[in-house]
Amino acid sequence: MPRRKRSLDRDGGVIRDASLVIIASEDTHAVKQYFSRFRTRRVEFRVLETQDCRSSPRDVMLRIDKYLAEEVTVDGDQFWICIDSDHWMEANHIDNLVQVLRECRQKQYKVAVSNPCFELWLLLHFDNFSADQASCCCETVEKKLRSVVGSYRKDQVTALPLSVDSVYLAIERASRLDRDEQLLPASPATRVHRLLQVLLQRESIDLHSSTR
Repeated sequence: MPRRKRSLDRDGGVIRDASLVIIASEDTHAVKQYFSRFRTRRVEFRVLETQDCRSSPRDVMLRIDKYLAEEVTVDGDQFWICIDSDHWMEANHIDNLVQVLRECRQKQYKVAVSNPCFELWLLLHFDNFSADQASCCCETVEKKLRSVVGSYRKDQVTALPLSVDSVYLAIERASRLDRDEQLLPASPATRVHRLLQVLLQRESIDLHSSTR
């Protein structure tokens, strides 16, 4: 079936035949609010957030499947799932997580997994984090994030004082933590920086102003 060429969205100022990056997230607020901060004519982010409490890795992957079944895509569009390892690495969940990641690889979906959680990516905009903290959990990461930014809520990511410089710092710090090509990072790390490489490749990192 022929693919329709996207038109210019004049109201939003978005060139619709630019690359789409579709991100299915297990999160309801944080991921969508983070990527809404980026302003670019070369890449359009669309985040398929969790709205029905169905946030398991398989549910997140199926959201991409559903999007592809219903929407027009073109060569160059990318499809990502953004998930936390968090409690999915517990003994009764890890086999399902690994299976989903293998299926994503087969379907050529890219995966931005964070161990333990997306908040590690946010923290790296403001501070370093040691990959040797074996007992790291989301609570630890969120506590450190609050200590450096003053306050943090998942539904108020737009209030974080992000800057283009802080995004570059986060990419650099995350790259140092992301030291292997295993399906799951064995130590605290986040692969969200791989998603940001899409913008780096197009030399188009720009941010809307903070709402603070």
